Amino acid sequence: MRPKIIPARDVKRAYRFYRDVFDFLRDPIDQTTLIVDGSPIQFIESDEKIETEIIVRDHLHEIQEHLANNFLVEQGKPEHRFNKKIALRIHDSEGNTVIIEGNEDR
Repeated sequence: MRPKIIPARDVKRAYRFYRDVFDFLRDPIDQTTLIVDGSPIQFIESDEKIETEIIVRDHLHEIQEHLANNFLVEQGKPEHRFNKKIALRIHDSEGNTVIIEGNEDR
């Protein structure tokens, strides 16, 4: 995931979104911090909107099913990328754009 600093109007709501939708783990020492790739995610109080990218191993149909199960709507059509990758865009709970890159269906 990059960047790992997420602006949010409601930091607790953003924390819950990333914990619940992306299953990011809590720091074993500080349960109020989420960890991805061994680094903490920082949620900062701000009205700013950013674009962040998350790379997953799942295939397109699995990603779309997961998004639907979490009542999230894709923004636009999937984008085909290099080496049989696919990118989907959603908005998080704070209006930030999250690009999810995964694998094309076989």
